[in-house]
Amino acid sequence: METIIKGDQLEKIKHFLQKGYYDSAVKESCAILEEILKRIYKQALSELPIEDRTALMDGEAKIGKGTKSYTRFGFGELVGLYNRTRLLERWGKYTGSNMGIIRSISLDYIVELRNRLTHEQASMQEDVAQSEAQLVYDCLLNWLSFIGYKDMSKSVESAFQPGGGAQAEEKKAESAYQHMKKEIHSGYDPSIKLERRRLKRQAAYSEKHDAGSFAYAVERIGRREGLIGLDVGCADGYVTEIRFKPEFGFEKVIGLDRNETLIEKVRAEDHGMFRYHHIDLESRDFEEEMEDLMEEEGIDAFDVIFSALTLHHLKNPVRLLMKLRKYLRKGGAVILRGVDDGGMMAYDDGGLVEEILADCLRQASVSDRYHGRKFFPWLRGIGFSDVKIRYQFDDTTEMDSEERIDFFHYYFDFRQSYTRKAVEREPDNPRFQEDHERMLANLEKMEELFLKPDFYFSALTVSAVAIK
Repeated sequence: METIIKGDQLEKIKHFLQKGYYDSAVKESCAILEEILKRIYKQALSELPIEDRTALMDGEAKIGKGTKSYTRFGFGELVGLYNRTRLLERWGKYTGSNMGIIRSISLDYIVELRNRLTHEQASMQEDVAQSEAQLVYDCLLNWLSFIGYKDMSKSVESAFQPGGGAQAEEKKAESAYQHMKKEIHSGYDPSIKLERRRLKRQAAYSEKHDAGSFAYAVERIGRREGLIGLDVGCADGYVTEIRFKPEFGFEKVIGLDRNETLIEKVRAEDHGMFRYHHIDLESRDFEEEMEDLMEEEGIDAFDVIFSALTLHHLKNPVRLLMKLRKYLRKGGAVILRGVDDGGMMAYDDGGLVEEILADCLRQASVSDRYHGRKFFPWLRGIGFSDVKIRYQFDDTTEMDSEERIDFFHYYFDFRQSYTRKAVEREPDNPRFQEDHERMLANLEKMEELFLKPDFYFSALTVSAVAIK
């Protein structure tokens, strides 16, 4: 039987990872992924309905400029072909299957990493980190798991049949965790008035929890004077100026945000020791802009870097953390705060919370709502050995009706924006319309449940404090 895995290729990649040959691990993983993408595309051309196949061939002709077929495409061109034709979305619609497991890691990011290794100077190859190489290998394993591992000729065919293949066997065991790593294309905008109000409500819920994280960090740093802070994803600075308290010893704090409207507004006012700058956290020029900023502000390093509910909006949060780490002073602290929807519990909602979360996860603009549990592996993976995880647990047991509704708005109101944006993007798409109508109806039911004194709901806030 023909196989995609020749000999001990997977063992060889694992060996590269163990020995620290991360560039080789990436290249070997991408070579196998490239072959998988070609075989799946070939299967799509024979199985999908005629209108889908026509769209695939049109996309292939545009990328190949009419002179090159997909069989001669490189990895980046194949990923571009999948993106242009929305191939996985077409498969999912045709088979009624959930493609979450093979969309869990961004192929665009892997293309960028592979191109850096292939086309840039050899010295740049040293930038490949263990976490990046492991991410590419995990992506490969996800695709192999979905199509049935080695038996490619048979399993590519069966995996994309309605109700068939390896996925059918695993679907019974499918859990929310399989959706957690999906590709992130967050449509978040903190400048919207309703969102700014929610951020203030959010700040009130986590103020005591954040104060504990800052107190722990400052204690570990060992001094309470002359500290320099950095808030990554500061929005309008409301949370920044509450968290970086002068009594902790901060004398200057820099706030960064990619929303230029908010930053321009806050920079027009005098905020004392707080200085705000507009920077796109995922820009290729981030490091250059960061170093210019530090030179302008007279900063050689930061003592505390804080980021709350920002990383889950990024396509590659680990890469940003790697870059930020080098601006942290030795002995300094990184403080991260996020949530994890997997920590929610409710009784008796009849599965309503699960349905709302599933509808959120299906949308293109969703952020990573399961990022809290990832803080520890993220930080350890980029070199922090001293990591403390802290938790805040909130529930409805001691809340009055007003507090319950406030709690509901905090955790659920924003979710309808995911389905609404899909409708705004494609108003004639019936699935998007159905998703949005169902979301609105379910949120209304959920709000009614929160008004019942015997309804139980709890949620988890997760923070990490890492010392360099």
